[in-house]
Amino acid sequence: MLLLLLLLFKGCLQCGASLDAPQVPGPPDPATEEVLSFRILHTSSFANSSWASSEASGWLDDLQTHGWDKVLGTISFLRPWSQGNFSSEDLKILKNLFLLYFHGFVIEVQAFAHQFQFEYPFELQVSAGCTEHAGKASGSFLNGAYQGSDFLSFQGNSWQPSPGAGSRAQKVCAVLNNYLDIKEIVQTLLSHTCPLFLAGILEAGKSELERQVKPEAWVSKGPSPGPGRLLLVCHVSGFHPKPVWVMWMRGEQEQRGTQRGDVLPHADETWYLRVTLDVAAREAAGLSCRVKHSSLGGQDIIIHWAQIGRPWRPLPPVLTPP
Repeated sequence: MLLLLLLLFKGCLQCGASLDAPQVPGPPDPATEEVLSFRILHTSSFANSSWASSEASGWLDDLQTHGWDKVLGTISFLRPWSQGNFSSEDLKILKNLFLLYFHGFVIEVQAFAHQFQFEYPFELQVSAGCTEHAGKASGSFLNGAYQGSDFLSFQGNSWQPSPGAGSRAQKVCAVLNNYLDIKEIVQTLLSHTCPLFLAGILEAGKSELERQVKPEAWVSKGPSPGPGRLLLVCHVSGFHPKPVWVMWMRGEQEQRGTQRGDVLPHADETWYLRVTLDVAAREAAGLSCRVKHSSLGGQDIIIHWAQIGRPWRPLPPVLTPP
């Protein structure tokens, strides 16, 4: 069975090997250049030696672009540009490749579960993909987890156990490294197919991905940290793209106690961030929150603590008379 899967995999790779790489659009502002990634997340749950279920999805950074219908065995394209520049034939090849992968993955794991000392029920997770920076491919990755803990990774052209994963991971990697064809397939997918696909979806989705929305910002007082102290809160909301710099300042000096929360999504695919500072009440005067974002054209938002409760909003465009 494994030999058949390998032959079919290699046939699929040869079909897709002649794809031409499209030009990757550069970021709109050199000052905000960032590393972009496309990754596939795969989770397989094994209840016993005869039952397993797999889920998969595709992500461009934090934006889900693809799903996998495990009943129909098809790729779900969640954005109008999720197919990138790949042709229908290329996508059919990828669909068949994933069908073979999911089927073969379950069979092989069940066959080796006892040897690898996997204890039912258990869950395996895989995150694999590639990155680009400034319009050029910059790297690839494949990491595996067992029961939610780092287990192994693919580095260069070999499988390596994760630090602290123990003898079980070492045994799995030793077995996987014996399959030279599988290593060749993984390396080709990571170094060739993935960068082409990432370039294609960045090109096709350029107008949406480069959308610029200015943030709204305001400051408020949080729950008291203790007697004579204040928790200063800076809210930044409704911005796109996601990268943003926010800091509590005194003049031009950054306040080292600034605490940054998670960047959270809004339903309209803009973002929200909360940044706090715990200070003595007598020291609050003169502090301000500064926001840098690509949509602001270099004009930082500065909200002084004295402006508490008064939001900063982007001004409407100035109309030039005809």
